[in-house]
Amino acid sequence: MRCELVCSESPCFCWGDAYPPAEDTWLAWELLERLPRVGGLGADVGAGSCALMNVLKEKVDFAVGIDVNPCAAEACRRCSFEALLCDSLTCLRRPVRLAVANLPYLPCADDPATCWEWGKRVLRGLRVEEGGYLVLVWSSLTPGFELEGFELIELREVKLGFETLYGGIFRRASRAAPSRPSTRRTRREQ
Repeated sequence: MRCELVCSESPCFCWGDAYPPAEDTWLAWELLERLPRVGGLGADVGAGSCALMNVLKEKVDFAVGIDVNPCAAEACRRCSFEALLCDSLTCLRRPVRLAVANLPYLPCADDPATCWEWGKRVLRGLRVEEGGYLVLVWSSLTPGFELEGFELIELREVKLGFETLYGGIFRRASRAAPSRPSTRRTRREQ
């Protein structure tokens, strides 16, 4: 497959046949920057343009971009980042210390039911080590979901017309202290 990509050098990312960075990308970038260096393995699930790999690589010992789009994997490679062509984290043999996932614009066009099924599969596939971190971005247009075994550390929001983007830093709780943060908004919060 030939990918038509336009690349920026500093920071390095590519777009065209890969998802271009937008408000959701920069929200995830900001949240990643707030984390300390955690070491271990890090993964950008749905790497798209690979923009987030610029920050992720500074937080972990080894970073990999994961995407189902061959052009997104090529975007990572053009920026000298490691890339895997696969669905969610199913291609990794062990849990990661830090994962970033950007859910607002899932690859399912105008079918919300298919979109949400894909999103749930991504969340089930996110295997984060105990004590590890997950940076997650989602939209107010995304149905609510729960993350079992994670505690919410920080929540940010960006208003975009009729939509609000939410970004959260979550930490995998120890087995002794399970929690279930929810992305469902109460009437008072809406």
